[in-house]
Amino acid sequence: MTTTTLTSSRKKEKSRLGNGFVAVLGRAVIKRKDVKAGLGIMGFFILLDIISFIYLPHNPLAVVDYGPNNPYPPSWQFPFGTTNLGQDVFSEWMFGAQATLLVGFLAALMTALLGVTTGIIAGYLKTWDEPLMRSADVILTLPSLPLLIVAAAFLKPSDINVAILIAVLSWAGMSRTVRSSVLSLKHLPFVEVAELSNVPTWKIMFVDMLKHTLPLILTYSLFAVGGAILTVASLDFIGVGPVTDYSWGSMISLSNDNNALLQGAWWWPLPPGLSIAILVTALALIAYGLEAAYKNM
Repeated sequence: MTTTTLTSSRKKEKSRLGNGFVAVLGRAVIKRKDVKAGLGIMGFFILLDIISFIYLPHNPLAVVDYGPNNPYPPSWQFPFGTTNLGQDVFSEWMFGAQATLLVGFLAALMTALLGVTTGIIAGYLKTWDEPLMRSADVILTLPSLPLLIVAAAFLKPSDINVAILIAVLSWAGMSRTVRSSVLSLKHLPFVEVAELSNVPTWKIMFVDMLKHTLPLILTYSLFAVGGAILTVASLDFIGVGPVTDYSWGSMISLSNDNNALLQGAWWWPLPPGLSIAILVTALALIAYGLEAAYKNM
């Protein structure tokens, strides 16, 4: 087989598989109810986040209700009621979406970059397999949340720092998954064609291998976003997260500190708590739906 023929075969294989992935992704979005429901919910919260940058009914921390009955129940003026200080819970909820989504998606992006890069290197380059996978094993044995709490307490609790900490303690699972996929792909004909065609190793790893593992990476990344959102909410709840007043986790923490439920003020912790649960569930719906669609590729 000549080099020209090898190159031609490789291009045809790339085109066929690339179109197949895009087609399956499109069909999943159009036909699968779980994917559509998840995308609709996620789209709502992203839209809420965007609107909160442009418009808020009230200053989230300003006292807007000076009445004696705070926390005040939901009304036309305050749809989600007020806090014990007379702050508008609806405005706090809208503004809290900014920090929650920002850190969640940022941490998931860093996790994916670390996990995918190390997974592809470990799966394709045998000399790197042992040290990278042993490092992953160590990370997997560590108790993530307690370590995050300790590290966040000593470091400046900024969005970037917390996202980096989450990524450092979360990349190992994705790395091992991607590595397993690369090990099953590296002996297939399209890789042999690429190697015989003298395609650079980096291109085989981070173009060809990456393209063939995209379904797996996308599905795992969606779970990573949900996990990061839960982790950020947990850190904010105990007071060591990147923010203290503006996230959903810190809203729940403040309501708990002020015994909101004992006072019957269920409207204070309910919006952020439900939002976290619904958003994480939506991400899982998308991930499971795409995973089911990919299995039929």
